[in-house]
Amino acid sequence: MKKQEENLTKIWQRYQKCKDYLDKKSLIKKTNENWNFYIGDQWEGMESGGERMPVLNFIEPVIKYKVGVVSQNMMTAVYSDLNSNKDTQKICEILNKMFAESWDKGKMNACAWEVIEAAAVQGDSYAFWGECDSKVPPQVLANTTVLLADENITDIQAQPYILIVERLNVESVRKIAEENGISKDKLELIRSDDNKDMQIVNQDEVTDKVTSILCMSKNKDGYVEIARSTKSVVYEPTRIIGGTNNKGEYAGTALRSYPIVPFIWKKRPNSARGVSEVAQLIPNQLEVNKTIARRSVTVKLTAYPRIAYDRNAVTNPEDLDKTGAPIEVNGGAQSVNQMVSYLNATNISSDADKLLSDLLTMSRELAGAGDYATGNVNPEQASGQAILAVRDQAQIPLNKQIAQYQQFVEDAALLFFDIWVAFNPNGLKYEGSLEDSENLMMQDMPNFIPIEQVESIRPSVRVDVSQDSAWSKLAEQQWLDNVFERQQITFEEYVELCNSNAVPKAKLQAVLKKRQAMQQGQQMMQQQMQEQAMQEGIPQEEMLIG
Repeated sequence: MKKQEENLTKIWQRYQKCKDYLDKKSLIKKTNENWNFYIGDQWEGMESGGERMPVLNFIEPVIKYKVGVVSQNMMTAVYSDLNSNKDTQKICEILNKMFAESWDKGKMNACAWEVIEAAAVQGDSYAFWGECDSKVPPQVLANTTVLLADENITDIQAQPYILIVERLNVESVRKIAEENGISKDKLELIRSDDNKDMQIVNQDEVTDKVTSILCMSKNKDGYVEIARSTKSVVYEPTRIIGGTNNKGEYAGTALRSYPIVPFIWKKRPNSARGVSEVAQLIPNQLEVNKTIARRSVTVKLTAYPRIAYDRNAVTNPEDLDKTGAPIEVNGGAQSVNQMVSYLNATNISSDADKLLSDLLTMSRELAGAGDYATGNVNPEQASGQAILAVRDQAQIPLNKQIAQYQQFVEDAALLFFDIWVAFNPNGLKYEGSLEDSENLMMQDMPNFIPIEQVESIRPSVRVDVSQDSAWSKLAEQQWLDNVFERQQITFEEYVELCNSNAVPKAKLQAVLKKRQAMQQGQQMMQQQMQEQAMQEGIPQEEMLIG
């Protein structure tokens, strides 16, 4: 039994090799430090005698601003085929609808914010579709839990293998092992451990958990294979990822892409890992905190008057700080001022305040998150167009991260297509009719497109970008107001074009409906009067005069 425990699986050996590399780069330590400084736990490990040290966290607003700038760009993936014809155009239209549905049901807008935030803090983050279902929200993985076979390859799909470190309940792992026919001797080797090194920030967890390694690789045919292993047991043998028929047998083609999409905040040459936005701000953040702490101590010591007394002359020193209490002295010929006196407060140098102000201002400006960049200006003193122009100019350095976001969406769209092909061997289901493209429809399944025909196009993806920010809406609304004031559009057209986030559009629409109802009522009354007059033989001219 002891000999069996010493046997490490091949997957675990790969894990150790990859982890040794990350340890040399101190990736786990740096990632933990980045998150601690971002969330405000910036005095971790310092012995302060129980006193809570001051923190002026400027890192968090800087990161939130940059993440907001990148995330506010609305991304839409559009499938297309360079060699398009009537049939492939119809297929791409269906794919576009499927992507929109998957993006919505997978809550990808919220997920994208989380991925981008994690990348800004860590340097890189990963969205993992473990269930290989495009309509299920992906897991956002920390960079410490994703181990790569070759840390120099930037294209994750070109990796020989990818390891994902998981902490799973022992009983659930044993249950999976039993379902896969693992022997009882090996089941006993699956037990809880304390291997929590790869976790970040919060390492507290419930007991009875074991470290499991998910290994993804590609076989000679280019299809993705997965396996899971603990230290000594491969409890889920290698299998390909793909759709199955009613008998549980794999049908059609399997998955060709790893179901994981990275987001690299800032690329570094010859490395699969990114550069953290937080790391470069930590030295300045430390100096800001130390300066505040020094000022706080100095103020406590010198900014308030303190009492000084002769211990041998004052018999009741405990009453010195009591209002109106008599002070008993025994100083002989000494005056009271010689026995009890106050030390006056002293002024401190303004250099400390200037240093703190300069550190905060320069750190934010160098990070591209100053007042003008963040839009911290009075909109009543500047037009929306002017604010937008200043903001856009300041956000130019973030265009690279926005391009990375576009790449993230494009990679996700290509992965979705691969998932649809792999898990729909019977063809893609669509709604509506394809009267102009009868060749697409299967004779026995008229609402399905043959998967072979879908797979043959291997579409390219274009990502359309549009901004959705407060200042862009303000500029748009100001333009619309000017057009309406110049009477170039009617009030009805103005209400129709209004942005619901900028004006109470619903209330304006209610006013229009009320007006229309009143006009319709007046028209009906006039029509009834005319009909009544015709029945009574009253000339229309007399009715109008009356």
